[in-house]
Amino acid sequence: MNTSRGRKRTPTASSGEEESVVTSATRAVVNAVAIVDRAPIARIDPEEGEWAAARPRTLVDHAVDGILSAASRGLILPGDRLSEPDLATRLGMSRVPIREALRILESQGVVTSAPYKGIRLMEVSNARLEHLIDVRVTIESLACRRAIEAGHNGAPYAARLDGAIDELTLMAQRDDIYGFASADTAFHRLLCSFAGNPVLDTLWESIARQLTVLFGLSTMGKSTETIIEEHRRLASVFADGDIDKMLRELEEHIRVQALDVNYEEIIAARRASRGD
Repeated sequence: MNTSRGRKRTPTASSGEEESVVTSATRAVVNAVAIVDRAPIARIDPEEGEWAAARPRTLVDHAVDGILSAASRGLILPGDRLSEPDLATRLGMSRVPIREALRILESQGVVTSAPYKGIRLMEVSNARLEHLIDVRVTIESLACRRAIEAGHNGAPYAARLDGAIDELTLMAQRDDIYGFASADTAFHRLLCSFAGNPVLDTLWESIARQLTVLFGLSTMGKSTETIIEEHRRLASVFADGDIDKMLRELEEHIRVQALDVNYEEIIAARRASRGD
C-alpha cells in the first residue's frame, strides 16, 4: 500500500542544509554510541566463577584502544608522530581523553615523547625486539615454572587456555587484526597469572601493550593459522607439566618464532604503500 498518497511533499533541502542535517545526525549517533559504550560491562571473575563488579569504560579507554588498534594494524607506524588534534578528529572525541591516553601509553612504552620531536609511536627495530624478547622469556619462564610447581596446569587451567585460543581463532575468522593481537596478549597474560604472583603480573603488564602492537604487525608476516597452532602447542606442553620442556618451548615460542617475522621489512613495505 502506498502510504504517501494524499500527503504533502516536503520541500527538498539545499546541499548546505543536507550537509547540516547529516552532520547533526552523525553527531547524535556518535553521542548515543558513546553513552552506550560508557555503560558498565558485566564481567565474570574467572577465579571465583561468580559475578564481579562491573568496570565502566571511559573515553580514555576508547582512546587507548583506538590508538593501539591503529598501531597494531599498521595505520600508525613505528616512529610516526602523533598529533592530538588529528587523533581527536579521527576518533571523534575531544583532545582531553586523547592527551590522557597518550600519557598512559607513554608510561607503558607504546609512545615516546621528546623535546622538538613531539610524541611518536615506539620504534620497532631488531635490537629493540631482542630487548623485549629477553624480558618476556625471563618473566614468562618464571611464571610457568611457578605455575607448574603449584599444580596450576591441570584440567581447569588447560580449559581456560583453550578458551583463550578459541578467542584467537574467532578473531582470525573475523579478520580482526586488533582483536587477534589483543587475544594473543590475553593468552600470555592468562598464562602468567597462573603463577599467582602479582609482582610478576605487574612486570608483564608493563610491556603488554607494546606486545599487542607487535602481535598485530606480526600477522603481516605470518599467517594467523600458524600463530594459532604455535599457541596450541605451547598450551599442550604446559598441560603436560614437564618444566624443562616447557621452558624450551617458551624459548622457541617467544624468541625463535618471533624472529621468524621481519618487522623492519613489514614496516618499510607499509611506508612504501602509503607513499612515504
